[in-house]
Amino acid sequence: DKQNTVLFEVKNNIAYVTLNRPEKHNGLNLALFDGLIQTAKNIKKDKSIRAVVLNGAGDSFCAGLDFKAVSKNPSMIPKLFLKLPWTKDNAFQRVALIWRDIPVPVISVIQGNCFGGGLQIALGTDFRFSKADANFSIMEMKWGLIPDMSLTATLTTLCRYDIAQELTMTGRNFDGKEA
Repeated sequence: DKQNTVLFEVKNNIAYVTLNRPEKHNGLNLALFDGLIQTAKNIKKDKSIRAVVLNGAGDSFCAGLDFKAVSKNPSMIPKLFLKLPWTKDNAFQRVALIWRDIPVPVISVIQGNCFGGGLQIALGTDFRFSKADANFSIMEMKWGLIPDMSLTATLTTLCRYDIAQELTMTGRNFDGKEA
């Protein structure tokens, strides 16, 4: 349900954005892509907001692309790859990079799994806080994909290039302490 995939509320000038597909570990489907992008656009316009907290409902922050949703709706992929009107990126990239366009601090709060596209969304925020037992991976390598949602623009600004290469090329899991 599109209206419930992203929860949004403002308390004391802080926007709380929650990925809300807990039964799917907040796996990215078309409704979640659309909801996150629209919510970020709305936040950007609201001058009363002083900070944003981005989190996931349930056990995980975001387990990445929901491949089951894609297999049920294969037209989803070309739609997400199309360049958005009046932008230089597509929806895959926009869902991660749009958080950098918001003129206030954006904080990811990470628990459970943070894989693939979910990790790229978290890397697009200004700050990331995670539980020590959170589980991270740049999973795209396992499917022969390039992590091009935003990772190439964000990861090397946060860690050494050789570490970014190793994580990207192996797809290995690492925990919140290492992250």
